[in-house]
Amino acid sequence: MFAQSLWSLAAAAFFSMMAACVKYCNDVFGPLELVFYRSLFTTLFVFITVSLRGETLKTQYPILHLRRDVLGFVSVAIWFFTLGMLPLGTNITLTYSTPLFLALNFILLALWKKEQPEWPLIGSILLGFVGIVVVMRPSFLSGDAVSALLCLFVAFIDLFGYWQIRFLGRVHEPSWRVVFYYSLFCTVGALLGILFFEDGFHMPNTRAAIAAFLMCLLATGGMLASTRAWIGGNMLLVSCLGFSAIPFSELIGVFFFKNIPDMLSLIGMTIVAAAGMIATVYTKKAEKAASSSEQKTR
Repeated sequence: MFAQSLWSLAAAAFFSMMAACVKYCNDVFGPLELVFYRSLFTTLFVFITVSLRGETLKTQYPILHLRRDVLGFVSVAIWFFTLGMLPLGTNITLTYSTPLFLALNFILLALWKKEQPEWPLIGSILLGFVGIVVVMRPSFLSGDAVSALLCLFVAFIDLFGYWQIRFLGRVHEPSWRVVFYYSLFCTVGALLGILFFEDGFHMPNTRAAIAAFLMCLLATGGMLASTRAWIGGNMLLVSCLGFSAIPFSELIGVFFFKNIPDMLSLIGMTIVAAAGMIATVYTKKAEKAASSSEQKTR
């Protein structure tokens, strides 16, 4: 089980390198153009794989897919836009703060039900807020406050995407079908966005073409590794190991983009990661308790 969960480390590494490729070639391609290439590659890959396996892409839950796809498309489009504006480590730290919003969601639900929320969840929110303020400090000082806030907005949107994926899981919709429709929606959405909001497609130089191709390969590798981790690994361990994307991205930023963080920024990133892990642990505990309570009332 532990070895299976280590696939989440591979997924974190793949997605961090994918983000670096996006950042590396965003001076040639528009953000929606990069979303288009990535999504088209994944759509074709899943379609060919599913066809060879004799599976069907027909779904009985188009509305559930549509909700997840809209949220996912908005999230990835904004994320690719911000990757060109902030240091990679800062960007990944802020966009990986979704567990803090998830913990806040459970706190609000407990208060709505007139129950006492768990103190560790409250503590993780406060700790995470401190870490986020510390991480965002250089962005506010350099005039990148809007980009930093957009990263937090991405994390907030991903909270709702998380619930939509959970709903699809409850109706036993296979992961590859979820990925296919999401990628297909992003392909069409990005294409329309390029035609109406960007200045069309661009002829890449060799450097940008190689980076874009690597982005597609890494995105697919990250998707496969992440799927394998969630299917066969311990969900709690997988969630916590996912935060390894923060140090991965910071190291990539240092070596490839010369983004040398100061000590305060490193402390802030560590605080956010720690708060996210605490929030993940106690959120899973709250989910389990809520599930047990529902079963007892049936």
